[in-house]
Amino acid sequence: MLSKRDALKALRAFFKKKRVAMLPDIYVLLGTTSRMSAFRRLRELDYLSSFSHVGRYYTLPSMANFDPQGLWFYEDVGFSHFGNLKETLIQLIDHSVAGKTHEELEKQLRLRVHNTLLDLVRSGKITREAFEGVFVYFSIRTDKAQQQLVRRREGLGDSVQDVLPDGIVIEVLTEIIRCNRVQIDQSAILTRLAERGIIISALQLSQLCTRLGLKKTLDSP
Repeated sequence: MLSKRDALKALRAFFKKKRVAMLPDIYVLLGTTSRMSAFRRLRELDYLSSFSHVGRYYTLPSMANFDPQGLWFYEDVGFSHFGNLKETLIQLIDHSVAGKTHEELEKQLRLRVHNTLLDLVRSGKITREAFEGVFVYFSIRTDKAQQQLVRRREGLGDSVQDVLPDGIVIEVLTEIIRCNRVQIDQSAILTRLAERGIIISALQLSQLCTRLGLKKTLDSP
């Protein structure tokens, strides 16, 4: 077993090169077969476990390039800013504009989630309603769920981008302030955000400006 210092150094170098790892890789790297020892070192680096593949893949926060919905995929392995699959589903549904169908979530997460959704409904973590022949999953918060259902009835389903997380909203507002112009240069904002690894669509930016009352000052690209 490597010393603590050497183990942490080896783990950082390994993840920088490989991005993700499974537990057997960690055992070999650290020279141990002790699960407890391996996770002790991983915890010291605030490791992340995948929401896909039954959580069998690991990475470091510095390796993950999360999208505006808090998701990052390395090949077919998915990681979430929210943690495991259940927590990820709860947050995606709660922050969605018009609820989510199984098909929409399956497309977004790239795996089947039917059984997990059923568990969440039964445990009272989310709600669902039949809508045009399919179940739509909504927030457990009654007021939020009602808003989502209204939006769904208005035809605003998966074609509408989800509300951006608060952290991304702050980054967008920072760039808007930096523009120091009467009119917002949408293309410039999107470009500067992308240079910092923050990827959002023109539609998401437009929707945010509308929500904040900035629609009239927004230039189209």
